[in-house]
Amino acid sequence: MDQAEKKRKLMVGGALIATLIAAVLVDEEETVIDTVDTIQTVKPSGDRVRNQENNVEQLDVSKLGQRKFSALAGELFASTTWAPKQPQVNLQEQAAIAAEAVKSIKSTPPPAPTAPPLQFKYAGKAISDNETWIFLSQAGENLITKLGGKINDKYRLDSINDDAITMTYLPLNVKQTLTINNTIAGAFR
Repeated sequence: MDQAEKKRKLMVGGALIATLIAAVLVDEEETVIDTVDTIQTVKPSGDRVRNQENNVEQLDVSKLGQRKFSALAGELFASTTWAPKQPQVNLQEQAAIAAEAVKSIKSTPPPAPTAPPLQFKYAGKAISDNETWIFLSQAGENLITKLGGKINDKYRLDSINDDAITMTYLPLNVKQTLTINNTIAGAFR
């Protein structure tokens, strides 16, 4: 056992002895409750107690009164809100509001369908025997097509120049343009 451990055990033992002594001294002072109607406090022991044995303070609990709860006090756990209360609408007004909503839905035509944005990336082109082949990628899949060819039966390649590729979205017959970034992809011959 080293010195630090001995010192720690001595300190803990001393603290334990001091706690026991304090507990014995505090036991001499105590508060006693005799009955529900009267509360009697006994003063600390010693010379004061002998002088004040006849002076015992008493408190009449019945004078404190009882708390009375009223039914008008409301619900204790009711939720509260800062929003103003909405006036109640009768059934006829609700039916009229619903009819107006149905009319407005029926009167507005649905939006016209539009082609989805192009998800292709230009990878390059090759010209062979007067045919231009285009290399595209879409979601990690490489695609090759020529002018007039179809891609996934949804797009047709219409034209290509140095700046853009024009495609037609076949389900809606809508033309779309894919711009070409010449600094990344080059032409193969």
